[in-house]
Amino acid sequence: MNFKEILKKFNNKYIIVTLIFAVIILFVDRYNVFNQVKNHKRLKETKKQVEYYEREINKQQDILDNLNKDSVMMERIAREKYMMKRDNEVIYVIEADDEEN
Repeated sequence: MNFKEILKKFNNKYIIVTLIFAVIILFVDRYNVFNQVKNHKRLKETKKQVEYYEREINKQQDILDNLNKDSVMMERIAREKYMMKRDNEVIYVIEADDEEN
């Protein structure tokens, strides 16, 4: 096949219109191939984030369930994190210096 035969095949108006349409859809349009690939990557990253946050929610829900069931654990968390105390107690907080001389 030489170049003239190829030109004769592409001389048909339907083939020319189809090729122009394909070029516009694939490269020029708002939803072109490059944007579709970029959106697909972004979708995969977002799905990974959703899975991560669902795992974290499940972990926190387990901790919350344990705190609601176990009053000793609830008291320990309240004392350590929120510096709560009983009425007849005095709590001293000792902070260590991280500097080395």
